[in-house]
Amino acid sequence: MSGSDFEVKGLDDLSEKLLSAIEEFPGTAEKGLFTIGNKLKKECVKNTPEGSTGKLKKGWKHKVEGYNGSELTYELVNRHPVHHLLNNGHVKKTPGGRTVGYYEGRHYTEKSVKQFEASDLQSGLERLTKKLLKKAGGT
Repeated sequence: MSGSDFEVKGLDDLSEKLLSAIEEFPGTAEKGLFTIGNKLKKECVKNTPEGSTGKLKKGWKHKVEGYNGSELTYELVNRHPVHHLLNNGHVKKTPGGRTVGYYEGRHYTEKSVKQFEASDLQSGLERLTKKLLKKAGGT
């Protein structure tokens, strides 16, 4: 069999399905990323200490940065003013400025990310991949 005898059936149909999936990809990817990111946010809220007012848990905010052809990001931050101090640790000082100790950070954000990566990340990415393949006409 020579190279000129090679024939592909359904190539036009497949290329149309792929073009359709590419057009719909940003919306589908954004929804999938939003779903996966919200699971991370729930994990972070669960592991965040209560605090005296309970507002530390309510400080978690997220946003999805738009698709620009190669990158789509989910940004999760805690806007509470003392989050970084409790998470990372800080020096304790008197009103006069004398150092009297050190508060060891709880590192709850890093722990939450590690737990999320171990349990939910892989399954979420697999579901997103299946949705995208389905839109492309794959199995």
